[in-house]
Amino acid sequence: MESGRVANAGVGGGGKKSPMETLADRLAAAPNSDRKAMASTVNIAGVPLRLKSSHDDQTVNELVSLVDRKVREALPLTKTGSIQNAAILAALHMAEELVMLKRRTRDLIDEVEERTRRVIEDLEQSSPKQG
Repeated sequence: MESGRVANAGVGGGGKKSPMETLADRLAAAPNSDRKAMASTVNIAGVPLRLKSSHDDQTVNELVSLVDRKVREALPLTKTGSIQNAAILAALHMAEELVMLKRRTRDLIDEVEERTRRVIEDLEQSSPKQG
């Protein structure tokens, strides 16, 4: 499994990127852009995996811990106890969390942009006309 820099696919359905997406792209690329990919062996739900990542050890450990926890939580929910089914179920749970967080973030950004627009309009209307 190879990981490292994560490309941001964007929150919306195309079109112009919001300022937050552009910032997220820069933040995602910056920390790992000059780091060499390091190989390590990890265990997820008892399955050893060899991965390469340009992330620091703390980030890799955090990611592995999250996936391990999600797979272990999903394992009892599968009828057969299959690690593959648990991994798919865990992936679906994490995808659901991601989509919900992206939606909430998009809603918050829209709210901030609307408030900003109203403040700018109020300032423009209250300022004395020059001329």
